[in-house]
Amino acid sequence: MKKKGVKFNNNLIYLAIVIIVILMLVFGRRGGEEIEVLEENLGLEESAGSGFLEIETFPSDAEIFLDDDYNGKSPLTIYNVPAGTHNVVIKKDGYEDFVSEVSLEAGRKAFLEASLVLTEAEEKPQVTDIIEGDAEVIGVIEEKKDEETLTEPLKCVDIGKKFLLYYDFSERKFTDKRNFDQDIFSKRYAKHLVFTGFNPVNIKTIDKSIDNVEKEDCAGIKGQFEFLNSGQSLCVITKENNIVALGGTWGDTKDAELKWKVFR
Repeated sequence: MKKKGVKFNNNLIYLAIVIIVILMLVFGRRGGEEIEVLEENLGLEESAGSGFLEIETFPSDAEIFLDDDYNGKSPLTIYNVPAGTHNVVIKKDGYEDFVSEVSLEAGRKAFLEASLVLTEAEEKPQVTDIIEGDAEVIGVIEEKKDEETLTEPLKCVDIGKKFLLYYDFSERKFTDKRNFDQDIFSKRYAKHLVFTGFNPVNIKTIDKSIDNVEKEDCAGIKGQFEFLNSGQSLCVITKENNIVALGGTWGDTKDAELKWKVFR
């Protein structure tokens, strides 16, 4: 009888062990599932952290909206932006809205450069719009076409190592300080220059050396943002409606010397 009792007790112990193992497996699996759900809800599988976004616009002083929230005016750096994809909207009176998406990585900087486009209402009228049905004005313009194109001698402006340079062709002044009478400004990069015109100035880059540019090359141009590479020329219709061209050749822009001339 004692042997049977011992065997019975051993069976109970084995059964208890089996039940405990089963319970551990069941609750352990459920616990794992709960952890997975928790991680998914918290987004732990995605990269955590934030970065910062630097925004520059041409022209500047434009309103910046990040994910529909106003953050200030350009140029602007926004810090502590959560990693991931974000919507950027840039607004400025007289220009079309600029819309873009940017992706940020944790601990990294993203850069967005936006060239704003004038709305049709702000664009400079064509000559045909001005002279339509006006015989007297048409006669004056046709008479000017027959005049000899006069060009002032080539002059030079030293870019040097200045990152920003402002140009006022009516006063023949070039400075790193901005004022309201200037026509255009440039930003210097290693191999090229970027030019922006102040409204109502129009600019356009042409594939022609400054020595060979003629007045008709620059007639009727439109635009307010252009890249200028070595050997090219930039045509400018100034605030006073004068036509100017400038350009040069260089290996590195820190050694560049821009030549310019005014057509009369």
